[in-house]
This record gives sequence, structure tokens and C-alpha cells, in this order.
Amino acid sequence: MKVFLAAWGALSVIATQAMAGEDSLRPEVIEWGASAADIEKSLEGKCANGFVNRPIDPPFLQNVEDKQVQIDCDGLDFLGAPRWTEFVIGDDRLQMVWVMVDAEDRDTVLKALQNAYGEPSHQTDMFTAFVDHRAAWREEPPEVLFYSGELDAGMRSWFDNPN
Repeated sequence: MKVFLAAWGALSVIATQAMAGEDSLRPEVIEWGASAADIEKSLEGKCANGFVNRPIDPPFLQNVEDKQVQIDCDGLDFLGAPRWTEFVIGDDRLQMVWVMVDAEDRDTVLKALQNAYGEPSHQTDMFTAFVDHRAAWREEPPEVLFYSGELDAGMRSWFDNPN
């Protein structure tokens, strides 16, 4: 019975998100361009086990002039389960969000991405991307990426030529 209820819950989340449109899949705390302080405020009470703001040196985001930080949130709700989520901020603007998932969630997450965004634009052994919606699934480690419009050209180029 527990397995049935868990499966029913996951299907309900996917159906609700498909009906609500693409923005419903992306966690509501994501506001592109938001400052680290604004993100911390929006995460209050949403990270079951708290969050930490840490510097990333050297930065891996393109075009970072000053600094890059990452806010790690332990327990943010995504697709009905608490997830480790990383908010990547370059020059005090949110640019990228990684949501960690379990490998056994792969089919459910990919189905939710397709329900929200349609057919993928790119598919390789490493990732499944939906570039028109700035989202992707990464195979290893299993995680979902959301990225800002500022990273659009660079990410499209990388998805076009991943090697």
C-alpha cells in the first residue's frame, strides 16, 4: 500500500505540474538575477536542514568579474521530495541552480521535464537538455539544472558541442 501511495503521489505531482505550465517545475524560490541576500531570505524556512553560503574560488561561471558564491540548501522541496539544491551566484546575481535527485528518480524527473517543456532539444549519454526553457537533466551525478538567460548562449554552445 505504501508503494502505491508513493507512486500515486509522484504521478499527482507530475500531472499538477503539467497542467500548471513550465514555471511550475522550477522551484518558486528561483528568481534570476536575485542577490545572495535575497536568495537567503527566500530560502528561510524552506530548507529542512538549513543552508550555507560559501565562496567558489576559482569561479566556474563565465564572465564573473568579482566573485562567485554558492548557497547550498539541504531539503528544498522538488517534485514532492526534499532535495539538496545549489544556488550559484556570480557577481551577486543568481545564474544557475542544481537540484540533486536520486538515480532511481530518473524516469520520473525526465517525464516531469518533458511534461513541462516538451521534447528535449539535446540528448546525449551525459544529459538531456531543454534549451528553450533553460533546463537540463544530468546523468552523473543525477541532477536537474536550471540556468538564467545570461548563461543561455554559453549553455546552448556547450549542449551543441559537449566534448
